[in-house]
Amino acid sequence: MAKCNISIDFNGNPDELIRSAEQAISGAGGSFSGSTSEGNFAINSPLGKVSGTYTVLGQSFNISITDKPFLVSCSKIEDELRKRIK
Repeated sequence: MAKCNISIDFNGNPDELIRSAEQAISGAGGSFSGSTSEGNFAINSPLGKVSGTYTVLGQSFNISITDKPFLVSCSKIEDELRKRIK
């Protein structure tokens, strides 16, 4: 069951969005697997592991966080994602 559900609208090509997400997560030592329509990811933060799944529907990037540190709020994760997806 998801701990956080986040939906972010984006402009542009979904291929570019997913490629950028994969590069950012992999570049930070995380794992990323999927396509332009769905996939999963995991990355370590200073407070612990954050992992989840995503789907892309039209111009909407939908993220379900399935595991996160207790001390990290869903709103903090959403804020960080929104900063990176423009």
